[in-house]
Amino acid sequence: MNEELLNKIIELQQIIIQTQNELIQCKNRLDFVEKKYTQMEVKMKDYYLLKKEVEELKKKLSIKFEETIQEEQQLVKIEETNEKSLYEKKMILLMNEMREWTGRIKMNIIFDSDIDDQNVVCFQRSLMNKPSLYIILFDEKGNIFGGYNRKSISRPGKRMEDKSHFIFSLESNERIDSPIRWFGRGDKPSTCFFLNRETNQIGRLCEIGFPDGFISVAKTTISQSGCVNISNKYKGIDNDDLNNTNNEVFKLIRILVVQME
Repeated sequence: MNEELLNKIIELQQIIIQTQNELIQCKNRLDFVEKKYTQMEVKMKDYYLLKKEVEELKKKLSIKFEETIQEEQQLVKIEETNEKSLYEKKMILLMNEMREWTGRIKMNIIFDSDIDDQNVVCFQRSLMNKPSLYIILFDEKGNIFGGYNRKSISRPGKRMEDKSHFIFSLESNERIDSPIRWFGRGDKPSTCFFLNRETNQIGRLCEIGFPDGFISVAKTTISQSGCVNISNKYKGIDNDDLNNTNNEVFKLIRILVVQME
């Protein structure tokens, strides 16, 4: 074998060794990449599984949220029904008491400040020449009180007398035992009602129990109603029993006039 051929063989062997080393390195890199890919694949699989679990949890939460809202709405309806039922029962009891006080059964609303015009003339027309009238007053604090006249009102500006007249409390926020009524004192005149003339500039419609101790009734649009020294006129009552005021102006939120038949 000549020298040139020998050198060629040696060179080829070196190339083979180098190539083998490169192949080993490539194999190692390939193994590394495959390992990383497998890990990534596992991670991606875990990611998608977790994402699916989150989506399912969202659906469950959404359903639970809807169910909770429906339950709350149902509870509100039940509470409203119970409140309405309690209110209706209370009103029935109050109406029965009002019937018992007068010995009359039928109740007709002839004036309602929520519906009717509150100018003095309209109020006069609603009340005049009608017997057996309840004037029911509602104030801003939830008190319900007023007066009852058996006799009819003949004309404005005239002091009316009626020995069967009384004032009453239907609701007092538990300050007194309502419903309750009070009759006039025997040592005082039996004047019980005064229907204001249309010339009244303050906006007061009438006075109940006028003049010794009285309830002044003004339109619901102004704070000019008041209870004034009612213990001077009625027996067994304190001045602040009706709505916890005396000689103070307050605002009514509703005025009802009910005729009993």
